[in-house]
Amino acid sequence: MQRDSEKTRKKILAGLERLITRKGFTGVGVNAVAREAGVDKVLIYRYFGSMEGLLQTFADEREICPRMADVFDDLPEGTPLHEIATRMIVQHIRSFHESPLAQELVCWELTEQNPLTVSFGKEMEHRELSALVEKGVVLDGDIVALTVIVLCGLEYLVLRGRNNNPMMGLDYSVPETREKIEKVVSSVMKAFFKSREVEDFTE
Repeated sequence: MQRDSEKTRKKILAGLERLITRKGFTGVGVNAVAREAGVDKVLIYRYFGSMEGLLQTFADEREICPRMADVFDDLPEGTPLHEIATRMIVQHIRSFHESPLAQELVCWELTEQNPLTVSFGKEMEHRELSALVEKGVVLDGDIVALTVIVLCGLEYLVLRGRNNNPMMGLDYSVPETREKIEKVVSSVMKAFFKSREVEDFTE
């Protein structure tokens, strides 16, 4: 009995994920999820309490955000901060580009707040900052601001690229464009951290 309950629960969560990925946030609702999962909608209320409960469980159990901090596992000790920052940003945006689910959730959080969009927005911030602190990396306000600006800009390009709508000729769906953008990100990060070294030296 317990095994059947867990199987049904997983079917519902998988159905929700397929629905978001295929139809976006406009297609999400109790009836639609039940149809997608092939179960009676009563089971959604039984196992999750409500649609809000289902969204919260999905947010808690799915690792939706790419883990930028994982780059530390492949970096030698003493790697310059600008290289770490570049690798983190590049890894995030590559993963975002390959995840229709993450893309749909970004679109959703721009228009609505619910347990899933709130958790999605907070998860990366908490998880990544905690991981960085554990690695001994201290991020001040300027570094955080630059990283957020770059990431948000790149996510916007990804979303436009999937609709064949390039921004000023930049189409992120094109491999050559992605390579060019990654080089620019590297140059920006290097210049930024270099300028901070000069400021520290002159103070």
